[in-house]
Amino acid sequence: MGYRPEAAILKLLPHQFYPDKKHLTPEFFKNVRYGLLSKDMPIASMGSCFAREVKDYLVEKGYNYIQVAQGPDGRHASAAWGRVYNTFCIRQEFERALGGFEPVETHWLVGGQLQDPYRTHVLWKNGETMAEELAEHKRTASIALRTAQAMVITIGINEIWYNREDGAVFFHVPPADAFDPSRHAFRLGTFQENLANLERVYELLQQVNPDCKLIVSMSPVPLRTTFREDADVVVASIETKSLLLAVTKEFVRRSPNAYYFPGYEITHASVKDPFEMDARHVRREVIHKVMEIFDYQFLK
Repeated sequence: MGYRPEAAILKLLPHQFYPDKKHLTPEFFKNVRYGLLSKDMPIASMGSCFAREVKDYLVEKGYNYIQVAQGPDGRHASAAWGRVYNTFCIRQEFERALGGFEPVETHWLVGGQLQDPYRTHVLWKNGETMAEELAEHKRTASIALRTAQAMVITIGINEIWYNREDGAVFFHVPPADAFDPSRHAFRLGTFQENLANLERVYELLQQVNPDCKLIVSMSPVPLRTTFREDADVVVASIETKSLLLAVTKEFVRRSPNAYYFPGYEITHASVKDPFEMDARHVRREVIHKVMEIFDYQFLK
């Protein structure tokens, strides 16, 4: 890759120099190997679509993936969290499982059913089934968080809809049947808020499961839409990812038992044409390459 005097003077390693096109491939990211996860370790995951990819890969490879919830609500993660896209909802789910999350807005009435405002597509027939499911969800989610020896969390969104009264953050914009502009509002999360959310998650995990390793990654999938009026969706998406990347790296630097996986960087920087025709969803062969690097960095 050519003579570089800095390498001799400062003792820099090859991965500290930006590679040329020939060498900027997923293999470039084999510059660190933690080897944290063994097959007998209970491993949990929560987050956006990449959390499901981690789950599927670990199950396929015969790792001890924690699955405490069945059915569609548990498809994407260890418990019935569904897809969780932002740090606010991740924090709320940790607090819901371990105590401390009691929102004033308990449900939405949508199409004759009750809907959980804080988890994707969780529906109840009535108040009785809502109470039963929530109690079971808290119980099983607590088991997952207390027993995992490693947990993978992925994030990806920073545009939030929330309840004006207590600030509780919804999983998405309230549906038309439930939307109330006097109670519901939209905003962006700040750097400080997102960092505080991750630190609260870490604090709760340390209290009940201090030896658990936390692996944080960011979804490479761009925003599908933006609710902002001051930016188009491409600008909004890049701004979102940039802020969350900075937050996540700062969080990992501050947290001794936390690690970062660069799935976002692998997808965007080292693969030619990583997305499907919708320019958002990552092609299966690229996901496979990303998981190969995850395997190299974290699996024993």
